Amino acid sequence: MAYSFEKRTITSTDGVHELSVKVFRPEGEVKGLFQVVHGMQEYIGRYEAFMAMMADNGYLCFGHDHIGHGDTAKETGDYGFFASKNGWKIVVDDVYRVGSEVKKDFPEQNIILMGHSMGSCIVRLAAADHADFYRRLIVMGTGGPNPLAGIGIGLAGLIGAVRGEKHISPLIEKMAFGAYNKRWPEEAPLGWLSRNQAILEKYAADPYCSFHFTVSALRDLVTMNKKCNEKAWFDRIVATGLPLFFVSGADDPVGDWSKGVQTVESELQKRGAKNLLVKLYPEARHEILNDFCADEVRADLLAWTNETI
Repeated sequence: MAYSFEKRTITSTDGVHELSVKVFRPEGEVKGLFQVVHGMQEYIGRYEAFMAMMADNGYLCFGHDHIGHGDTAKETGDYGFFASKNGWKIVVDDVYRVGSEVKKDFPEQNIILMGHSMGSCIVRLAAADHADFYRRLIVMGTGGPNPLAGIGIGLAGLIGAVRGEKHISPLIEKMAFGAYNKRWPEEAPLGWLSRNQAILEKYAADPYCSFHFTVSALRDLVTMNKKCNEKAWFDRIVATGLPLFFVSGADDPVGDWSKGVQTVESELQKRGAKNLLVKLYPEARHEILNDFCADEVRADLLAWTNETI
């Protein structure tokens, strides 16, 4: 099936930024809507091959660059910065804003929501807030509870108050990500992302991926991780009855080398979650759509979507 491509803008919930949105529309019948939410220090363009594949299979697939990322930040230059206050809430609400605008043209269609890495935290929160809007939820490359989250939030706030909200803090970056390459020190600093060296070289050379997060954005990131791993979130998401599909690399440090994802799975099971599927890809690292298992991951996501749309 062929598809068409459209680029559009949708106003962020902050009332200031114009979110850069990409839409892949299948020619002929649209079977459903599929929304992709990208992670930190990247952009929606890195998912174009996957989005095109979904469009080839009948799904209108779309996603946007978060504020502080990609083409959304290109005009302002505010890479790695969300907002002075509650930036985490803005990026979560933007997901629903973009989905709502796209759905206006397809009011009868269901939306499958998928988020990777930071995007996994965002979609976990967005789905809990708008369960009636989404049909299914795919959570990719997520993390479990972090006992140091409160300390990280406090430290980022303190440094921001002293040095400014757009300050770049090597200390907090090291605390947050310094251990990610411990299993592959010879592949530092990006080996934890993928075993595909071509992907790592492309990522390192991409100006849309090589910027740093500000202290305020790091505070927002840790806040999202904390909120989507609180007891209240688990209670809320199970109560929605949404079918959930968690996918991660078994060697993904963001998921604590499987243990974090398994903790999330256990918490959901304790609350009686139904329609819960978890798959860990052996030896795969963080970016499973860019690792050796990419074909298998794409096939799994499409099969699950086809079964549940």
